[in-house]
Amino acid sequence: MKVPAAAARLRAGVSSAFHRAVALGGRRLVVWGALAACLALVLDFVPLFDLLGYDFSFAMGLLAALASVDIGCGVAARARARAGPGGDPPEVFRLAARAAALALSILIVPLLLSLANALRVRNCNIGGGLAFFALLPAASASYGAGAGVVAGSLLVRRARLVAFALPVLSILWTLWRLYSDPPVFALDPFGGYFPGPIYDEALRAPAVLVTYRGVNLVWIAAALALVRALGLPLGARPGRARGWAARAALAAALVGAAGALFHARGALGFHVRHADLLKILDGERHSNRITLRYATSTGTKPAELALAMEDLEFRYDQLRDTLGVEPRGPITIYDFPNAETKKAVVGAAGTLYAKPWTREIFVQAWTFPSNRLRHEMAHVFAGEFGDPFFGIALTVTWKGPLPVPRLASGLVEGIAEAADYTDADGGSTTHQEAAAIIADGRAPPLAEVIGAGFSTLSGPRAYTLAGSFCRFLLDTRGAERLRAVYRSAGDFAGVYGQPLSALESEWRRFLALQPMSAEQRARAREQFRRPAIFKKVCAREQAARVQEARGLMAGAPARAARLLESACADDPREPTLQVELAQALAAAGETGRAHRLLGGVARDGDATAPVRARAAGLAAALYFHAGDYDNARVALREVLAAATDEGERRNAAAKLRALEDEPARRTLGRALFGDDVLANLDAVLAFDLMIEFARLHPQERLGPYLVGRQLATRDPLLALPYLRNACEPDAPPARADATAPGSEALGQDFVRECLRMTALAAFKLGDLQRSQAAASALRRSAADEAERLRADDFLARIAWRRSKS
Repeated sequence: MKVPAAAARLRAGVSSAFHRAVALGGRRLVVWGALAACLALVLDFVPLFDLLGYDFSFAMGLLAALASVDIGCGVAARARARAGPGGDPPEVFRLAARAAALALSILIVPLLLSLANALRVRNCNIGGGLAFFALLPAASASYGAGAGVVAGSLLVRRARLVAFALPVLSILWTLWRLYSDPPVFALDPFGGYFPGPIYDEALRAPAVLVTYRGVNLVWIAAALALVRALGLPLGARPGRARGWAARAALAAALVGAAGALFHARGALGFHVRHADLLKILDGERHSNRITLRYATSTGTKPAELALAMEDLEFRYDQLRDTLGVEPRGPITIYDFPNAETKKAVVGAAGTLYAKPWTREIFVQAWTFPSNRLRHEMAHVFAGEFGDPFFGIALTVTWKGPLPVPRLASGLVEGIAEAADYTDADGGSTTHQEAAAIIADGRAPPLAEVIGAGFSTLSGPRAYTLAGSFCRFLLDTRGAERLRAVYRSAGDFAGVYGQPLSALESEWRRFLALQPMSAEQRARAREQFRRPAIFKKVCAREQAARVQEARGLMAGAPARAARLLESACADDPREPTLQVELAQALAAAGETGRAHRLLGGVARDGDATAPVRARAAGLAAALYFHAGDYDNARVALREVLAAATDEGERRNAAAKLRALEDEPARRTLGRALFGDDVLANLDAVLAFDLMIEFARLHPQERLGPYLVGRQLATRDPLLALPYLRNACEPDAPPARADATAPGSEALGQDFVRECLRMTALAAFKLGDLQRSQAAASALRRSAADEAERLRADDFLARIAWRRSKS
């Protein structure tokens, strides 16, 4: 008997709550509330959306925008019905406040569900999540409620249709702006905030979003004030009520303010257009194929700009020869002075991007020769054989009256990686890296990589696998069919006469034959270890913490340590966070804790060789600054044993040499280790210390190597004598007093880097014979295929310049 009675009471309670909700806001309030709760419940089981943060708030904001305009329109319609045909017009500000309260009420259950989900899924920053919830769904609901009241107050007929049209049209206009304007981020009063590329993981509520929401209040207040001044729905007979002049004056003031703020949207960072961008990047170099925009405030020298243009023209010709097409118009490259400026203006910080449909590329702090620019240029070239609207691997088929799009994101990025194959990044080729991913069991089926699911995968893995596969197709079957499969968005059977599975099997057999050293495998294991953003612990907040901590490390290391302690607590199994924390603790003076953390990383059997090398390098710096040179040597030998990168080995070897005697510690040691654990040291002072080391040890080639390295990017003419003295056995000394029998030769890692710098410095000076000799020697001494590819690429650059002279 107790169970039926309880059920009856529950039904009665639900019925009572339903009727109260209907009485407050009509049936639409109940319907939207139920939809919001259902959406939140679904999102609680979707990775990345399953915690209270940006992604959950963004999705809820889209629903809140539609719900709120409908609720606001209903509130206005009911108020007008109560007033009757001859009654006074409703007070719209009061109606907007009521509608906003009702619209916000449907977000209570979703908020509680997301907060409760923190018991199941770790949430690293509840406060940050609440900020996003307030700035996205709550702010959109408030704005939308006001917009709905405006529609319901102005229109007697079709008010609800117009109310729904407002957010839809606003978001469509925002999507058009993303298509036609430079930025990849967007702000919309209904849609909220789209931050840009998913690969820029660090994300917290930006100041521009707070400012934008304040401006939204002015806009909606202006619209409400205008309706209040009119005092009637459209189509009714006009009349003038008491106080009309005051209402009209308020409306005029608010409309003027709203118009001024809308006009200033570019300067405020809400809507950056090309004209706004050209004010920041106010310098220009151009040819008939390339336009380069840059900031004159950076003081870039004319010679550097000429090299940049030459680099672009060289890559242009390479891509034309590789892909068999070229763009129909000139390519524009926007070079920002730094990642911070680029993030503020167009929404992407470290991520380079291209818009093939506008033939525009956006980069930052680009130096000659660029190692990633050809990838972005390839996107523009691929736009010539992509779909007609975006220039990407996208097709649309029809199933009855419904369009069915097919997007091959893996082909979009894969063809760009394939075109950039000959300038390998690091000590392995793309094929070798793909083989390592497969050998480690981290490669998904190629169908998942090629299709629209590309962005849900780990970025480094997906780019590498797609790039290797597309390069394999390019080399074995030619550019024409690669263009055709791109145009078809992945119709492999139609283009190649074989299904993707058969092509994948052939590609995997090819990769199984790739030579791989233990060092290359170890490097790849770390490079491709981290999962996709959807599978990381608090991906956005953790990235934001690390980014903020690095900025605080020099000036406020204790605060940086606290941030990193939080990061380590939330993801205790991530060893790179332990190393970051150890550095912050050491900078804050807690060297004992730092050593314990680094020791834990060294003993961690799951830590990869590159991570262990980084930890040992930091331990060596701690020992050096403590005057414990014996343990510093031990740590540096651990670096050499674990290093998987030529640069790490060179750095460790030079530091070991610095520990050998007191004059070297006083000069080279200070130059390399700096004055603190962060290696802070004035660049001019470091250069002077290296010169002093070279003077004190004239028989060693390491001295001129280091001096030449410092000069190579600043003044190639001054650098070349030092580089020649360092890496050419029969070269005379760079200094008259630097002769000594038994000069100590450099190791092969140093010799190869010396040859690279010599080839580049000579090229900049126009000494192509010397540049070619150094690049050819580098190719002969290359330790791996990636180095040979880079040497061949540079030799091709030299031949290209000769052909243009």
